[in-house]
Amino acid sequence: MAFEDEHAAKGLKYLSPEFREKLQSLTQKSSLPRWPEQTRGIPNICLRSALFGVIQRGRRKAVKGERVAAVKGLEIRYTGWHLDQGDFDVLIHALHLFSLQQTVEAYVQFTGKGFLHGINRTPGKSGREWLKDSFRRLTGSAVEITLEIKDTYGKHDYTYAGSLVEEFYYSPTDQNYFLKINPKLAGLFNSGWTQLQWHQRLQLKTDLAKWLHGFYASHKSPYPIKVETLRHLCGSSCGRLADFR
Repeated sequence: MAFEDEHAAKGLKYLSPEFREKLQSLTQKSSLPRWPEQTRGIPNICLRSALFGVIQRGRRKAVKGERVAAVKGLEIRYTGWHLDQGDFDVLIHALHLFSLQQTVEAYVQFTGKGFLHGINRTPGKSGREWLKDSFRRLTGSAVEITLEIKDTYGKHDYTYAGSLVEEFYYSPTDQNYFLKINPKLAGLFNSGWTQLQWHQRLQLKTDLAKWLHGFYASHKSPYPIKVETLRHLCGSSCGRLADFR
C-alpha cells in the first residue's frame, strides 16, 4: 500500500489526524529489531494464533479467506496452504538472517544445506525438497490482519493483507537461495514481539510442543488456560478433547 498514490492520498484526507498517522506508521518500512544470537525475535501475532498451526500428517489443505483462531482482540484471515510449525521454523530463521544484515529491503543469500542446518533438519535430498516446498507455501500465502485503532474520534478497524515471503530465486547447481521477505513484516514487531530461546525450540520434537513453547514465551506472566482453549488456539484438528489431552 503506497500512500504516495493519488487515490490513497485522497482517501486519507477524510480520516481523523490520529487515525491517518497510525495508518501511515503501520505501513512505513522499517528495520527489524536486534536480538542476541541464542534467541530469535518473533511478532506476538504469530505466537498467539493458529497462523502456524498444529497440522496432523496428511491433513494440510488450501483455504481461501479462512479465519484463523487467535487470542481476543486479534483477527486473522488466511489464504493459501495451511502453515505448520515447520514452516514457522523456516520463517523464524529467515527473519534472523535478515536481522543480521540489518535490512529487510534487500535479498538475503544462503545455501539450502546451511539453512537446513540452521533449523536442525537433515540436509539430504528430502530435506532440500521440503525446504523448497516451505518457501513455496510462504510465498503463496496471503495473511489479512485486522487491528482495532482507537482515537479521539472513536474506534476504527484497519486490515493489512500481504504475503509472508515476497519471492525467492534458487540455483539447483550450487543450491544457492536469494530470498526476499515482505518488508511490511517488520511492522508487525511494533505491536509486540518475543525473544524465543532458539536452542530450546530446536530440541522440541512435535508441532504442539513448539506451539506451546512459543505461546507461553509470549506472555510475561502466564495465566491458567483451559485445555479446550489451547486446542482451539493452536488450530489442532484433533477431534476428541481427551485425545488432545
